[in-house]
Amino acid sequence: MAVLYRVYKDNRENSLTSGQYFARAIHTDTIGLKEMAMEIEENVSVKYSDVSAVLIELVNVMNRHLNASRRVKLDGFGAFKIGLKTKGALREEDFSATKNIVGSRVLFQPEYTVDVATQKRNRQFLNNVTVRNVKDLLPKEDAEQEPSNP
Repeated sequence: MAVLYRVYKDNRENSLTSGQYFARAIHTDTIGLKEMAMEIEENVSVKYSDVSAVLIELVNVMNRHLNASRRVKLDGFGAFKIGLKTKGALREEDFSATKNIVGSRVLFQPEYTVDVATQKRNRQFLNNVTVRNVKDLLPKEDAEQEPSNP
């Protein structure tokens, strides 16, 4: 298996990289909690209903702790936290949550190990990633069409 990508051209007129080509990962499908619970059931000695209940409750517990300004760490998986998108204020006394905080997002940092020899971080989920151009999977006439910048 490989992560599929498509090459696209940056067509933005005011971009410093205008005219250059880049790769963007593409996703062919979405797997949901139900499908993951079924797959986990096949690999362990726990019933689907039990796996599903645990995953549903994990989402609820994580939501509660994230909204209490906690960082949630799942050993062997990674850590989640809430990040804020803000607009600047010229002075601290001019900053207000209602005016300057304009959004929020969930930040995820995969767990990593450090290779002793190279001191390089090996991030969970990114070890042994291979990539493949989606053009390699398409009929020749479809592959020749250049995608636009999404």
